[in-house]
Amino acid sequence: MLILRFARWPLHRNLRTLTTSSSMAMAKIASATDPLTGPRYEREPNVLRKKLASVVPGTVNLQVLGAGTNGAPASVYLFTDQARYLFNCGEGTQRLAHEHKTRLSRLEQIFVTRNTWASVGGLPGLTLTIQDAGVKNLGLHGPPHLGPMLQSMRRFVVLKNLQVQPIDCSEGSCFEDSILKVDSLPLISSEEPEKCVINYICQLKPRPGALNLVKCVEQGVPPGPLLGQLKNGHDITLPDGKVVRSVDVTEASETALSFVFLDVPSGDYLPGLLAQAKRLKELGDAQLTKVALVVHFTPHQIASRQDYKDFLAENLSSGTQHIYLSSPQNQFSGYAATHRIQHQLHQLAPLVFPLLGEETPCQSQNLSQNLKKTKLEDVEDTKEDVQKEQEQEHEQGVVSMTSFHLRPRKGLDRTLEAKLTPEEYVKETHAVPGFSELLSKLKEDYSFPACTANSYPKIIFLGTGSCIPNKTRNVSSILIQTAADAYVLLDCGEGTFGQIERLYGSGKAETVLRQLQAIYVSHLHADHHIGLIGLLRERRQLEPKVPPLILLAPRQMEPWLDFYNNQIETIDDAYTLVGNGELLASPLTGEKVEPLGISAIATCLVRHCPNSFGISLTLKAQHEGESVKITYSGDTMPCQDLIELGRDSTVLIHEATMEDDLEEEARFKTHSTVSQAIQQGRNMNARHTILTHFSQRYAKCPRLPSDEDMQQVAIAFDNMQVTVEDLKHYHKLYPALFGMFAGYTEELEQRAVKRELKQERKRKLVQA
Repeated sequence: MLILRFARWPLHRNLRTLTTSSSMAMAKIASATDPLTGPRYEREPNVLRKKLASVVPGTVNLQVLGAGTNGAPASVYLFTDQARYLFNCGEGTQRLAHEHKTRLSRLEQIFVTRNTWASVGGLPGLTLTIQDAGVKNLGLHGPPHLGPMLQSMRRFVVLKNLQVQPIDCSEGSCFEDSILKVDSLPLISSEEPEKCVINYICQLKPRPGALNLVKCVEQGVPPGPLLGQLKNGHDITLPDGKVVRSVDVTEASETALSFVFLDVPSGDYLPGLLAQAKRLKELGDAQLTKVALVVHFTPHQIASRQDYKDFLAENLSSGTQHIYLSSPQNQFSGYAATHRIQHQLHQLAPLVFPLLGEETPCQSQNLSQNLKKTKLEDVEDTKEDVQKEQEQEHEQGVVSMTSFHLRPRKGLDRTLEAKLTPEEYVKETHAVPGFSELLSKLKEDYSFPACTANSYPKIIFLGTGSCIPNKTRNVSSILIQTAADAYVLLDCGEGTFGQIERLYGSGKAETVLRQLQAIYVSHLHADHHIGLIGLLRERRQLEPKVPPLILLAPRQMEPWLDFYNNQIETIDDAYTLVGNGELLASPLTGEKVEPLGISAIATCLVRHCPNSFGISLTLKAQHEGESVKITYSGDTMPCQDLIELGRDSTVLIHEATMEDDLEEEARFKTHSTVSQAIQQGRNMNARHTILTHFSQRYAKCPRLPSDEDMQQVAIAFDNMQVTVEDLKHYHKLYPALFGMFAGYTEELEQRAVKRELKQERKRKLVQA
């Protein structure tokens, strides 16, 4: 493997040559067995789901997707044998679901407690993802304005095959299927009566008791499918006309379990909650059901109030357990894969790949020896024991994948919780043959100068992937520190604020938000601006108040921002909108941009979707006696206007969505390949080129051309930060970098070979 690493670039060229020559010889064998040559069998969709629609599931688990801490959403996933339900969908929900292998393809009902961005910010990206996964219908339950909100997003959230049905729960509507019944519990603000939040009371359908075959024989029921109907709780009619009731031939059903979702955003909603005391009290006292769990979306400052605690104690039984999301005890966001790759890259260049500032360790690392047993049948504890256990649970907090088993009744389960093991992450890399030697050689030959830590500009990559986030690459977002006290953001994909908070830690993240003075949005595709409202909301909440920032964006975004401001919550005092098109003829200069450490901002149209722009920033900062010029492509095919805009740039940040072998696909999707991006840099005489916006098929690193082409080229990773001086030496990382990911890069090569063979088979079939 070590030999392969050193000979990597020639090996890639040889593999491509081998692919072309060998594919001709294999084409005859491949075509003989290729399923493309015969009729393709397509399974009717949802057959199994329809078959099981009336069956009460044997497994019902509630999983915490996001614990509401360190930029993670507060989100809960209800998992059953037949269906999935999601409660709240903040930014980053689909990324956590992807990381923890929580399949969204069977999600058909979403319940949100608020219509504000904290609860619905993940909906645009999630709906696009589940549409691609084949989901046809989606119920969206919650407060008013959810339907108009989706309508106002239609310019950048195009749902052709997914029908979303918004259901206004402000009047106390009810949802029911064969698995559970969900009653809404609206709370009205005492200060603003037009605003409401929705709480939910969920009751599982009781599972029928076991079928008593002796009684079935006595009733004359013959063997066969009729027994299954009786077992599932359905009455039947025998051929002789006799009616046999399910209740007469089955054992007693289980006690129905209920669970409650509470969200009290502020003290204005507490009177509304107190007014619902009777309803919750009756539910807790009912003999046919038991309230097993309360999930609190309520913010900590409200959940810690004595009147809130008294309400819970007076209206719920002592055996009810509680999960508090957004609690300060929830110390880990759940994005373990981000920490993993950052610990690994940190070995190469600690200043370029700093460890994340997120508060860790997560507590689940200390729980394996004392896993709490909380079976729901164990109700004989004293009141004091129960209160003590609840206090311990609240102190411990929860993280992603904390589970609560409702059926079978196993209660709280921490075995699958997300946890961090930094030592293991580092050991993984040193287990790769040859990596330790390559790392030692890198350290002996070169180390990035410490003086660059206070050099400006500093380019920080918050998201380097395209389309949808994956475990290691979030969607587009680049933070540029233009001066000691000024930041500019280029694109603002979903979860951008969370990335800032996890990279810097909550204290420094607040400083970054305060010093953030401009946000640029290149175009209206969702993966480039869905994080904008969440970031503006966080910035508005800073104390003392900060002045509005400059928002450079296509004017076509204005209707969406106006809708959110007028119908949901105020954000228009957080920004001043400047249309990207207004800078085509006259760059932004003078007192408007000088406080940003910038002399001029100019834009150009690029070759992507309508109203797509590239941008160049000319900074006050100097490098080698010249002003630093940074050009960012946004999404584009190779574009002459961008070359003219970025002429003689110090740094070009260019999208490189596809590898070179996928040039046709890149052209179809109006993106660039790696080599096209590098050539753009050469054509504009840029000193350094940084590649970003990689297809999510390249989770760790993309396929690259020869080492000669990469001397002035860097590839971006999430949470990477570089100065111009760092970029002069970045290419020295490549031997150790690709040694670290040797297995992954070889897998990419094998995929390329298979892809070429498949294309060759298709060409043969066409010629035949």
